[in-house]
Amino acid sequence: MLNLRVGYLFKKKYINYQKKKYEIFEFVDYAAGISFTNTQHNDICNILSGNNAGVYASIINEKANEEEYVFLYDDIDSAVENNGNSVNFAEIRKKRIQSTAKYYLRNNDTGTELTRLLNKDLISYIEKDNKSRSDFDEDEFEKTSDISSIYSSIKKTIISQDEQIMQILTALFKNQKVINSDLDIDLMAKLKENILIYGSTGTGKTEILKRISKIYNIPIVIEDATALSETGYQGRKITDMLEDLCLAADNDIELAEKGILVIDEFDKLAEKSGDSQSHVSRLGVQRSLLKLLDGTLFYFDDKKFDTSKLTVVGLGAFTGITESDDYKQLTVDDFMKYGIMRELIGRFSKTIAMNPLLKEDIIKILKESDFSPLNTYKKLFDMLEVNFDFTDEFIEYIAELAIAKQSGARSLKTVFDDCISSALFRIFAGEYSSISLVKHDDDNNKPYVLTKTKEKKHGFFKGK
Repeated sequence: MLNLRVGYLFKKKYINYQKKKYEIFEFVDYAAGISFTNTQHNDICNILSGNNAGVYASIINEKANEEEYVFLYDDIDSAVENNGNSVNFAEIRKKRIQSTAKYYLRNNDTGTELTRLLNKDLISYIEKDNKSRSDFDEDEFEKTSDISSIYSSIKKTIISQDEQIMQILTALFKNQKVINSDLDIDLMAKLKENILIYGSTGTGKTEILKRISKIYNIPIVIEDATALSETGYQGRKITDMLEDLCLAADNDIELAEKGILVIDEFDKLAEKSGDSQSHVSRLGVQRSLLKLLDGTLFYFDDKKFDTSKLTVVGLGAFTGITESDDYKQLTVDDFMKYGIMRELIGRFSKTIAMNPLLKEDIIKILKESDFSPLNTYKKLFDMLEVNFDFTDEFIEYIAELAIAKQSGARSLKTVFDDCISSALFRIFAGEYSSISLVKHDDDNNKPYVLTKTKEKKHGFFKGK
């Protein structure tokens, strides 16, 4: 029997990635076609419209071990309804294409339900690697973003926090193993950890999570606790954070429920006695977070969000909680005196104290971190074809200025920019061909030495 159909045309392929086999569906077009059963009793669709007219595609519930076109029927009544009840194929096709992602995965081996592919590393691999999948080198699996490679990558940016990075990654990976298992929900709750990371400003707490969010293949959002307020007061609510997580998961609620919610500036929720600036709703926010951490159903719009599998990470400097820079000896009582409810601290089964940054750590960051201002400015000067060097005395000078600001590594860029800003105008004007960074002293009132160009270059904004 012949039937006129509309739906989604995909190019289907199998690839090996991180020692797993993936069934990938690459979106090609939204098309019309005639479906029929061929002599081998396979359901086929002959595409009639678009650039792929004439292609024969297997209906998507047919499995195949090789690359081929497949077709997924669309609900034409729903498509017309979404088009304002207008039966206009061109308009329907345009709207369907706009709302369709490029890559999908099959939800199971036998059904037709597809899930939008969100793994950025896997997408990048599909996009960039043109080698034959049958010739795939097994050694290349080790270069992908497993826990070891993520650890190595973050260590290049965050210096002197190796153990802390390892603990954070271990807790996050363990949680993902647990929540994606078939374990009983009660056992799962005992094994899953919520994480509190604390330490002085500028030690890398937020940056570690930002780095993880860029390379981790699950939804993760970083929210600011200072914007939160108790229900009934003006400000963001718990459900607003969960909505952001849903958006990060492309509105896949089940995927969002397994994601990571990072609450930055967590210490700002502390309710301190006698604090005239204390916000009346801070304790209310703390109580709301109890429900979030316990695993509760939250409702917003038409969604029901279960936080039982959600990983929550709190980040805070907790300035003044201790007289020393060593946060590793803090107890629950210290957090309570600071203004955090005992019940809330107790919900964080994993607590990680960041190392304080000493002068030698700041120097190491300047020399080794990918985000060191020395390394970022070197790239700028290379682009401008300006020679760039610096002395060890300059490194120590910058480190001392940063420590004086008491903002850890966070102040390095500010200090560095202040030192070099007066030279940049003249470099951009093409007057100088090299810059050497040196320690500021009485003989040299600027922390740099410039070398004039033999023949003045065109200005930076004029071009060559």
